[in-house]
Amino acid sequence: MDIRFLYKKNRAFQKINSLYKTMSPEKVLTLWVLCFFACISFFTSLAIINDRFLVTVPVYGGSIKEGLVGTPRFINPVLALTDQDKDLVAVIFAGLTKKTVGGEVVLDLADSIQESEDGLRYVVKIKDDARFHDGKPVTSEDIAFTVDKVQNPIIKSPHKVEWEGVDVEITGTKELTFVLKKPFPLFMETLSLGIIPKHIWKNLNEDQFSLSDLNVRAIGAGPYMLQKVVTESGIPTELQLEAFKHYTLGRPYLQTITISTYQNEKYLLKAFTDGDIQRVHGISPEKITTLSVATSSIKTSLLPRTFAVFFNPNKATPLADKNVRLALQMAIDKERIVREVFYGYGKTLNGPYPFDANQGTSEYNPEKARELLLTNKTIKKASSTLEISLTTANTDEMKKVAELIKSDWQKIGVDASIKIYDVSDLNQNIIKDRDFQVLLFGAITQTPSDLYAFWHSSQRTYPGLNISNYVSKTLDQNLEILRESRDETEKLSAYDQVVKEFKEEIPGIFLFSPSLIYVTNDKNTSIIPEYSYDASSRFSFIEQWFRYTDKVWPKTYKKDVIQFIQNIIH
Repeated sequence: MDIRFLYKKNRAFQKINSLYKTMSPEKVLTLWVLCFFACISFFTSLAIINDRFLVTVPVYGGSIKEGLVGTPRFINPVLALTDQDKDLVAVIFAGLTKKTVGGEVVLDLADSIQESEDGLRYVVKIKDDARFHDGKPVTSEDIAFTVDKVQNPIIKSPHKVEWEGVDVEITGTKELTFVLKKPFPLFMETLSLGIIPKHIWKNLNEDQFSLSDLNVRAIGAGPYMLQKVVTESGIPTELQLEAFKHYTLGRPYLQTITISTYQNEKYLLKAFTDGDIQRVHGISPEKITTLSVATSSIKTSLLPRTFAVFFNPNKATPLADKNVRLALQMAIDKERIVREVFYGYGKTLNGPYPFDANQGTSEYNPEKARELLLTNKTIKKASSTLEISLTTANTDEMKKVAELIKSDWQKIGVDASIKIYDVSDLNQNIIKDRDFQVLLFGAITQTPSDLYAFWHSSQRTYPGLNISNYVSKTLDQNLEILRESRDETEKLSAYDQVVKEFKEEIPGIFLFSPSLIYVTNDKNTSIIPEYSYDASSRFSFIEQWFRYTDKVWPKTYKKDVIQFIQNIIH
């Protein structure tokens, strides 16, 4: 069809055309200038509308490559012990609950959890669409099976103590009840334990459980599923994971994750520098200062690890004197430790709980410490010298901290000899038998109720962790309240009393909490917790990480946009 025909048939166009032909060149120029500015105004208005109403949202796709020092052995929530194990468990497995980046407990595989008034029964309903990576549904049988393996003493799960005295009653394919002997307010957090599929593990006995290759070729119900394991001489060197689109908390935005393992920090740093990987965890604070990355690429989060000096008066009589313990505390420059050993990536402590914002600071006063030390008659008679041994783990950071403490104590007349043990030897022989005078050690304390395991008198013998053999009826009562009470006012009062007793009696010297250090060199957006319960908690909500974004019009803004345009017109 000839376009001219359409113009002739359209009277409006005919009139405009006639008018245009009668216009002078000056008026034609003016008309085109006006049209030009009208177009600019129109498109400017569109840009304003876009800036005001369009929102940025993540879109699916992209990947990350991360490196770790060490090799995962147990990608199994029942057995996971090392940081490498826990990292893989965090992305492959899912529990009934999950902790948010702010520390709040939310439902994961669970559709609902009803707690009884007495705090002894938890009725759980599992989401209908909850499934494992092989497509099989997550059922009550899987939950009960996982708990049974954790509780089995032969398997030696690190989570066994958390599940002692807990019975499981299956009331349906997707429903079960946990029955506790005593109230435990943190049980909702305990339910974050990753669930293993019974149909895959059921034919393995206790001896086979820890030896099975299923501990590496894991199948869970978490945000990512294991697609491929690359090995060298039987050792996993690369694990390739793909987003699980049926994950209960939503399909992850990142499509793939590749985790490479390295023998030591040197190889890890080289891979990062060469661009083979974009993310690393486990680099020492000292090495962080050597990396050529933007400050924004270094993400930190305070870890719930309380490093302290624990006293054992049974092995060194002068330590029974409170003034001696106070003197040893006042002689330690905690700020120097955080500054010189951790390069500022940490926090000094003056109490047992790292996240306490009101703990204040301990007094650093070597002169006063010296005076207090000499109030002990035994020390005064021994030519003003206290000889003690300081025991710690064979790690670079702990050895440096021990040397600084030794130097500080020498200034007040204390002769400290340092004893170094490998971590396994330290745990199995020294701590188990309480065979030390003074111990430099780190304890994980996520919440105040965790203090029970380290300070209640019932925990003085192995496997209890009251390694100072500290006994106090008042402390026991308050720790029981923190562990069992659901009255927040009562718990707050109990915690204040605990802190007060620690400050007055000094059963140990609380030194510092280190920070999780996570270095990225990519454009992915990661949601990192402000406080991490362990290193693997950086993956707590990895399904929300994303690489790409887009701008969209929210449906809820339709009326606002219309009103905005009307305002422009009028």
